[in-house]
Amino acid sequence: MARPFWALALLFGAAVARVEVQNAPAPQPPGRVNTVYLTVTHEESGAPVLDLTSEDLVVKEDGKDRDVVRLRLAREPLHLMILVDDNGSGIFRSGLLQFIQQLQGHATMGLSTVVGQTHKLVDYTANAQTVANAAATLTARPGTNDGGQLLEGIYQASRDQERLEASRPVIVALTVGGEEHSTVPAHLVLDQLAKSRSKLYVIQVVGTMLRPTVPITQSRQLLNENLQLSEVLGEGPKQTGGLREEIAAAPGLVLGLQRIAAELKNQYALEYARPPKGKPLERLNVSVKRRGLNLRAPTKVVGR
Repeated sequence: MARPFWALALLFGAAVARVEVQNAPAPQPPGRVNTVYLTVTHEESGAPVLDLTSEDLVVKEDGKDRDVVRLRLAREPLHLMILVDDNGSGIFRSGLLQFIQQLQGHATMGLSTVVGQTHKLVDYTANAQTVANAAATLTARPGTNDGGQLLEGIYQASRDQERLEASRPVIVALTVGGEEHSTVPAHLVLDQLAKSRSKLYVIQVVGTMLRPTVPITQSRQLLNENLQLSEVLGEGPKQTGGLREEIAAAPGLVLGLQRIAAELKNQYALEYARPPKGKPLERLNVSVKRRGLNLRAPTKVVGR
């Protein structure tokens, strides 16, 4: 029996539709949105800028323009590890207690000391009082005049933050300098900081004998270790959008830590569009059009 014309038409249309679906181009994978955290301050006063808009920014990856998807004040809790390398001097105790109090309610915090190796005093907790109680014990105590392993401490803290998939990871390293005994190369630490997206802040006391420098007479490797640490303490804050401050006297430590706390509480979250695929490590450049402002942002991002 011959099929009605409308039935044949339906069959023909379905066949055409199947061919068209088979020949249609595959849907393209959507682009990605990357989030980085910025610090923007006034040049003259150093005070945080709170009225920035997406139109104020220029974002480039490997020299290519990227579209700003969204700019907002960051409200995610910080995931903060504090490393205290004071050689038993207790010099950071007062400023650190105020720093912890300023960030109460804004951060999950952990606290470690560098006495030779890195020792964790408090694992990550939202209870600021627990961290403050541990910091209060960092009074004068036996030190290690031949140096420590701050470089290893920074590397391990960054690895932990990557493992925990922290959304706003920050490492604050407080150090009195001296000899370094870590064997981790600087490039490995810097790449790990980029992978974890951790911001590195460094406050270093200079011009004191809180840890006497050991004369280098037989070990070229020890000198190399010092150079590796110097590179991380110098380049780490630049590449991650953090900050390094060198302070010559104890009163400056309190002010330096207060500045860092104020910055961390007033950062911006920048969301920008990326292509579907990226290289393992890419160069990021974020600049601000408005005059009289300083902007710090990560300069290395992981191509995910």
